[in-house]
Amino acid sequence: MPHLRHLLLAMLLAGAAQAEPLELKRGVHIGLWLDWRSIDELMSNPAYVDERSDTTPEQYRGLVDQGFDFVRAAVDPGPLLAFGPGEVQDKRLALLRSDIQVAVDAGLKVVVDLHPQPRGTDPGGIESILGPAWPDYVALTRRIAATLADLPADRVALEPLNEPTIDCDAVYAGAPARWPAMQAEAHAAIRSVAPDMTVILTGACWSQANALASLDPGLIPDDNVLWTFHSYEPYLFTHQGAGWAGPPQTHFWNLPYPPSAVSDQIAEQVLSDAIAHMTAETGAADVALLTQALQDYRAQPDEIVSLEITRAADWADSHGIPRAHLFLGEFGALHTAGDRSLPREWFHAFLSDKRRAAEEAGMSWAVLTWVGGMGIAPEDDPQRRLAPETCAALGLPCAK
Repeated sequence: MPHLRHLLLAMLLAGAAQAEPLELKRGVHIGLWLDWRSIDELMSNPAYVDERSDTTPEQYRGLVDQGFDFVRAAVDPGPLLAFGPGEVQDKRLALLRSDIQVAVDAGLKVVVDLHPQPRGTDPGGIESILGPAWPDYVALTRRIAATLADLPADRVALEPLNEPTIDCDAVYAGAPARWPAMQAEAHAAIRSVAPDMTVILTGACWSQANALASLDPGLIPDDNVLWTFHSYEPYLFTHQGAGWAGPPQTHFWNLPYPPSAVSDQIAEQVLSDAIAHMTAETGAADVALLTQALQDYRAQPDEIVSLEITRAADWADSHGIPRAHLFLGEFGALHTAGDRSLPREWFHAFLSDKRRAAEEAGMSWAVLTWVGGMGIAPEDDPQRRLAPETCAALGLPCAK
């Protein structure tokens, strides 16, 4: 559990940290140092310490030209934590600062997103960080903040932990919550070395809107924060075909958006394909599970796309938090998996609806992700330029 001195420090520092947070509008998630290799693979790679972001200054300037004002740069803290304090970690932190500076020099603001991976019992994963490694992780966030503290406060923010995976039982079943006190400790550590830096805070349970709405923001009386949440509803659409999502999502494909677009004929074909896929993958299909998932999707109103945004906005209003201090940190949908692709008009309709809802609620947003199966830009284009239809869906001037 956090030490009392850290909580007291948070209260004392919060009184001094009354600056407005940096202003965000339209952003995109980039995998600056996001790597799905194991800790052992990363630490045993002789080139690891010198590996840098593969994003060029020209690509960053292209994002500015297309209408983005910031990037959410994902950094896997696992290797940094596994190496521990010392020469290797110091060199990596210096490289991180340098990479962030490149984006800032290109005209972008940067949200430095500490984004650990699921690694089970291995060190450096989200499970370890939220367990026995938490004190070491808090110390690491302090060192990262100290490394970035002299960058312009109106250009760089620090997000101490992406999607805490704990406390779902607290959010939905009234169990005692761990995350609020832990987050306060991380916030205090950052504030102790970076009094002017915007800190981005979140709820537990994968940064759901309901988890944000369960927080008492008075525990961190600091005006220089942004409150973030993620929204992937309707989830069966956004994660269809995603192997990491598990059943039933991983077995669906060609499910249209919005839910009202699913006719009886389409539903019959989608369900038949899902049954065949699950049978091929597992040897047997849970027909009841797949049928219920599809029925639930069709029963949802099209407005499901905006309900989490409304939930977060209502929470902010009830606590006197300006809606401009809310940040929809992730939204997106899988559209390509292997050699399969969904109709881009579904993807664009989803992006447009989610983005419009966020903007109408007065909050900033960052779409996930730049390239890849959920990407907004083609991976085979060295400049990663968006198609006009994608620009239009995101309300960017490059649509013109």
